[in-house]
Amino acid sequence: MSTETFPRTFVPADIDLGDWEDIEPLFKVLLDRQIDNPEELEQWLLDNSELMACISEERSERYIAMSCDTAASDKERAYLDFLENIAPRVKSCVYALNTKYVASESRGDLNADRYGVLDREVTAEIELFREENIPLQTEVSKLAQQYQKITGAMTVEYKDEEHTLPQMAKYLEETDRDVRQQAWKLVISRRLQDRDEMDAIFDRQLQLRQQIAANAGFDDYRSYAFKSMMRFDYNIEDSEHFQETVR
Repeated sequence: MSTETFPRTFVPADIDLGDWEDIEPLFKVLLDRQIDNPEELEQWLLDNSELMACISEERSERYIAMSCDTAASDKERAYLDFLENIAPRVKSCVYALNTKYVASESRGDLNADRYGVLDREVTAEIELFREENIPLQTEVSKLAQQYQKITGAMTVEYKDEEHTLPQMAKYLEETDRDVRQQAWKLVISRRLQDRDEMDAIFDRQLQLRQQIAANAGFDDYRSYAFKSMMRFDYNIEDSEHFQETVR
């Protein structure tokens, strides 16, 4: 499989994307940059996109490293440090950048066919943003990490070998019903050993998500999540109808 490398033009190659002091100046450059025409706005969007892609890549790399070695405390700390010290600051800066983009006089001169989806999503992000939700979202993410740590440490004994739960998934696809049943029972029995801790995580996440939705003016988290995930081409009722159709 071939890969293609896209050279950076805005974010320095030697930047430490785990250090806010390195990242913040780039956000400031974008926020302070004067935009006088559509061409400058398009370049601003490209630089903005590059910065966000680099930050997203840093988070993904830390998450993957932690997920592949759930027993490594240093990798866990690196991911949690990003969640606590980088991600919250990025969210505030992204809101400021979104506001700058929407307020730009050159936005109306951009090609609507090319930038229509971007406009729609940026507008939704602005409408959903609440500063008080940032620490709540951070806690939700940390709880998700705790859940991953618990499930990542789960193993079962099958055919005289130790298997992780993802490794057991292939046996759930076997044509032999007895194999599928045995594998399923082993996985479920192992998960049930940690059910109290996992239930506590889900309960806390439910409380947090309900509060996040309420802060943003929604009656329930489902409606909030539908908009935050940019589900514009179909609505909740369409999803429910589809679910009933395929049952």
